[in-house]
Amino acid sequence: MASGGTAKADVPAGKLALNTNYVFRTNAYDGSLYETAWSPWAKFRVELPVDLTLPTPNYASPNPNHFDAQQPHYYQIKPLGQAGTPLSARSTSAAKDAVEQCSEPDADGRQVCFGKSTPAPKGKAPHASEKAGAAAATAGVEWCNTNFESILATRFIQCDVRTVPVIIRMDGVPQAVANFMRMLELDGQNTFTEHLTIEPAQHIPPAFREINFVGWNHLCEISCTPQEQPVTAWKGKPWWVPGEMHSATLTTPFSWDTSLAGTDYRFKPDIQIDANILPADGKIRPFMTGYQWSLDYDGGTEDLDRIRCDTPAEDAPAGSVPGCVFVNVAPTYTFNAKAFPQVAAHAWLVQKATAKHPGSMADQKPLYYMGDESQNNRSRTRICPTGWAANNGDPSALVDAGDTLNCDEFAFASLYNSGGMSSTEGGINPAIPPGKTTPSGDACISMYAKKHGSMIHLFSQNGADTTFNEVCGRAAISGMHNQESMGGHFANFMKQMRSKDKDAYWLDTRMDDGGTCSYGVGGGQPVICELVAQ
Repeated sequence: MASGGTAKADVPAGKLALNTNYVFRTNAYDGSLYETAWSPWAKFRVELPVDLTLPTPNYASPNPNHFDAQQPHYYQIKPLGQAGTPLSARSTSAAKDAVEQCSEPDADGRQVCFGKSTPAPKGKAPHASEKAGAAAATAGVEWCNTNFESILATRFIQCDVRTVPVIIRMDGVPQAVANFMRMLELDGQNTFTEHLTIEPAQHIPPAFREINFVGWNHLCEISCTPQEQPVTAWKGKPWWVPGEMHSATLTTPFSWDTSLAGTDYRFKPDIQIDANILPADGKIRPFMTGYQWSLDYDGGTEDLDRIRCDTPAEDAPAGSVPGCVFVNVAPTYTFNAKAFPQVAAHAWLVQKATAKHPGSMADQKPLYYMGDESQNNRSRTRICPTGWAANNGDPSALVDAGDTLNCDEFAFASLYNSGGMSSTEGGINPAIPPGKTTPSGDACISMYAKKHGSMIHLFSQNGADTTFNEVCGRAAISGMHNQESMGGHFANFMKQMRSKDKDAYWLDTRMDDGGTCSYGVGGGQPVICELVAQ
């Protein structure tokens, strides 16, 4: 080497381990003289942008039950492109909006009012023993039986707990607070049920003579019929005098018309409640006030109780039946990560480490189902062209001799989120390489599964310039893992959740890093973790 040049040393392949720190120092020799001192230590590290150590598969692990996997939440996620419903259009009723509805002031300026819902006062909730009516109405749905204001739903049950002040107004301080709990249960093929529970959140104070719920009227759209119940149907008397805190529950069935095949309906069942509010001194006349449920929602939850009911098409498969779902409540699809960690790890990485976070409920990034099979094939081919997995995968990731390498794309090709679906085709997440106009897997994080030591790892492709700004991922993995993680399991999910084109859903990968990531996740840093299947 000429004086002033740069020295190089080739290291044979396989001598340096991945994700390992190394140090070296030098001492020069020009053929006749040695340098008298060693150089300072220099450091370097051999690593790939992605190195996920996967758990050992347990092929005996059963697939998660789709119904058990649905956890209640308050996120209102409408089908893709569906606009909201204006508050003014939510009912044909002429009932007053649920602001405070008050009597005329008396000579002292005093009024009685039935107010707008407010957060429940802490420390004022009834004892569990006094909530027998509510507990009975929500039997088997423990998350619905709460003391404090909340709106939660799954695909088939919606529970709305709110606290509404009943006021004798002189100084603006509510004199009593009533808990209203309304549970809608989609519990039949052509029926669903409302459970309405009313109970004071505190003992009725002596300023009242009586609070008496004297009327109720259920509302629903055409083709939906509420079956009004008599006063004797209440479990617990629907009136209260000072010192009382009991519960009263009314169960009302709704039915809907299933006579037309292949038809979708949208229903928003509603209820109006009338009550007499009687002050103790009798100086104000009994005041009847109306309260309409749909006019007293907090922003962002006003259509969480929107129901979509559908009937099977005439050519539907045998066994297809009518049914209903809360259309704005996205269900959760859950991977069997214990049996198929290669697929789960791939989705976990894209969901955790990229800005789009596809399918993450925590990041509010839902997936939107796309039911066009032709578009599905176009999207898949763009992300996973023929031969890509064979050319970029490693056979050590295969399960047995009958297994073959597959290209797994995420977000899935059957989604409007797919990187392979252009914006002109309706895609919301196209993967466009620099200087190109057509989506391509070249704009995705590219990975492959490989056995390293005794464990299967998911590595980024050699030479790939992974930045974690990508909008999608593709991975060359076991075909058995790829196909069996979805296949019939996903088809059952779609059928059981009655999902249709543009419906939203979440993805639970059931993978966790267990705090093992040595460089953290995201921010352009390498993602090096030992994953754990849940």
